[in-house]
Amino acid sequence: MASKSKAARAQQSKNDKKINFYLVAIPAIAFFIKLITMANIRGTDGSFLGGWLGADGENYLSGVDGLLAQGYLSDKSILSYWPAGYPILIWLLTFVSLKYVIALISFSQSIFYAYASYYFVKQLRGTRLQPYMFLIGLALAFNPTLSLSSLAVGYESPIAACMLMVVGLIIKSKQSPHDRAFVLRVVSAGFFSALASFMQPRWVLTTIVIAFVWALMHKSRKAQALIVAGVIGIMAIAPAIMIQRNIASIDKAVISTNLGVTMNIGAGPETSGGYSKKGPSVPCEPTPPATSVSDNEVVKCVIKWYLSNPGQMARLFINKGWFYWSPWSGPLGNGTMARNPWLKINPIVNIAKGSQSGNDLVYKSIGKGISFFWTIGCISLFFIGFFWLRSMKGIYSNLAWATFIPVLISWVVAMGTIGDHRFRIPTMSLSVFLQVMGYFALRHKVKTRSFAVALEPNAKAR
Repeated sequence: MASKSKAARAQQSKNDKKINFYLVAIPAIAFFIKLITMANIRGTDGSFLGGWLGADGENYLSGVDGLLAQGYLSDKSILSYWPAGYPILIWLLTFVSLKYVIALISFSQSIFYAYASYYFVKQLRGTRLQPYMFLIGLALAFNPTLSLSSLAVGYESPIAACMLMVVGLIIKSKQSPHDRAFVLRVVSAGFFSALASFMQPRWVLTTIVIAFVWALMHKSRKAQALIVAGVIGIMAIAPAIMIQRNIASIDKAVISTNLGVTMNIGAGPETSGGYSKKGPSVPCEPTPPATSVSDNEVVKCVIKWYLSNPGQMARLFINKGWFYWSPWSGPLGNGTMARNPWLKINPIVNIAKGSQSGNDLVYKSIGKGISFFWTIGCISLFFIGFFWLRSMKGIYSNLAWATFIPVLISWVVAMGTIGDHRFRIPTMSLSVFLQVMGYFALRHKVKTRSFAVALEPNAKAR
């Protein structure tokens, strides 16, 4: 009996070492590949860049130029029109190196994403999801668009990493709810939420909802109060900083001044709801004695137009909801991902460019059919993964809600603004996880002819 016990412990130790190896190796290999890729990214003049410009790359770098010229309180208009948080972070990197700042952006974003994916997957160890860790880790590390986005100038990849950290901290807090590190995890979740909100203020809403959802996962009133007050309180520092900066620089108590413009692009009787505006904008007249319309007034005008035209609102919301999940390329792609690094090597793009017959294959009936079913498949896997994970109860249900809600909020926000598949990337780390779970749910269904999972006795305690 003793020898059997010793052999079992040795086998368990061997398995633990193997798991630890894959936990570290998968994101580390992906990061190493990115370093090689960075070393080969050159400018048009052959000079080393180390990264690519994202969809709004020029705008962010223009904001950085204003900060370099005038300092933190620069009144350059683009710093108030666009949220100034991401340019400010880039500006801080210029103190390390101005010449190689794009490479520094790529390096910082890539190592942050690598660690975040490692931390998130690590929390699945010792749970019923441990057998799925390998594929989850691979999907997060090597999903082409999600992973390569860390090499582009844009807030999408760092927010995707922040989401992994926040959900990882939530799950860790559920696994060890009474240890001394609970307060530290709340503070850390607030910090990563603040970082996400600093780069994209839409995450203020996401943070508030997630804080309350996390609080409801705990029975202790003290823990609930600490989570809500800690996460929201720390997160609120980020928008407060941007408002204070804009008060001092342009005398306006705003985070940014482009919400109304963004909403108006996605509204109107003739437009489809995508970024390519068609037809007239929603009418909006200034209130006398003002001679120009403020951003807040445009927001009100668009909301009023939606309420006055419920049929158009339904049409546009459905369109924009579909565009959010649309493919990165092909006949049904809709958004601002023309600079997606993945498109540089995407075989579908190369087929379309290779010949007229290839172009017809991709952009006509066959290509449209494949794109349609691909999109339906992605959405279906996302929901199947959520419902299957939720059905496991306990900590698995907590994980299902924690990964589902940020994606849902991002999706709804896109419906209210612009239908753009680029808006999917900040929460893509979470949606990819649920899609992988959807794949395992279908596999389980094929093997057992049922989605039902037999839970171990202590599943609820986990």
